Amino acid sequence: MSEPRAGAASDASPPGAAPGASPPGAAPASAGAPRPPIPHWMFRLAMIVVLEPPVLIVGWFLNTDLANGHLVAIALVGGLFISLPSLAIFGLAVMWDRRLSGGRTVPGLPPALTGARASRISAIALVVSTVALGAVLALLLREWALVALPPLALSLASAWLMARAA
Repeated sequence: MSEPRAGAASDASPPGAAPGASPPGAAPASAGAPRPPIPHWMFRLAMIVVLEPPVLIVGWFLNTDLANGHLVAIALVGGLFISLPSLAIFGLAVMWDRRLSGGRTVPGLPPALTGARASRISAIALVVSTVALGAVLALLLREWALVALPPLALSLASAWLMARAA
């Protein structure tokens, strides 16, 4: 006797299910469709974001007069409050993209919070907050705000990834 393949849907639907719906535990209909891969440049950008604070600290050790001696503070504060959240948002966006493009729902959350509309709204909110943060950093740090470009670009790329999943 052969065992059923993983993800193979049976023809019988449970009572009360919508016609054509997959039974619980079965793979969604779109699971067999090829998903577009996450672009490799996004992971390279994430690596730049990871390495930027240590590079700035090394730069400060080599020349303590950079940024009027505040480069190490820029690296530490920027690493904790800009780079780290950008990396966390990127990780969540990757998981979100994989889950939505696979057609899976998030257990425990209503579909209204995890669907395409929620993805688009989240992406728009992320873009707006990223642009606002960039403007505030430009006002506070002037030309040294350029060191925040990689994490801000990663946040914008994460928003694009979230919108793509919608």
